[in-house]
Amino acid sequence: MLRAKLGLTRSNQVTEMLRTSVLTCAAAFLVMAMAGCEKNRGEALVLSKEHIDAAPPTTETPKAQSDSSPKVEIREMADDEIAVEGYVMKPEVRGTSRDPRALQHEQWIVKVRMLDNGRTFQVPANQTKWEKLRENDRVKVKYRTGKYTGTVWSAEIE
Repeated sequence: MLRAKLGLTRSNQVTEMLRTSVLTCAAAFLVMAMAGCEKNRGEALVLSKEHIDAAPPTTETPKAQSDSSPKVEIREMADDEIAVEGYVMKPEVRGTSRDPRALQHEQWIVKVRMLDNGRTFQVPANQTKWEKLRENDRVKVKYRTGKYTGTVWSAEIE
């Protein structure tokens, strides 16, 4: 019936059915994901600002490991190392392209504390906003929190 109306071959018909079902599933997933977050906004105090350079481009692809669990060696931090957001690094590496938090693009990060609930989190900012802000400035922040975990998602400075 569908083939006769639209003039589709069997393979085109299967492709069309898959396309519509995948789009429906993606839309349903997006609706469920958005329903699982609460929108919040409020005034916050700027605690600190940090710029992280872009990581250098890598040309080699990581090799697949046959061992499913990598061996982790736990050691004490050396005297000349610092811990930042769970990453251990040398102080001179922080904020450079060798920073373990570096991505393929530059990052301008603002750490804020919400005035109403005392929650502290990081907000990515664009370069012009980041340059205008100073420590102890008051800013309006819009963010989402997970209903079940309380994790902060998609924060932005208004």
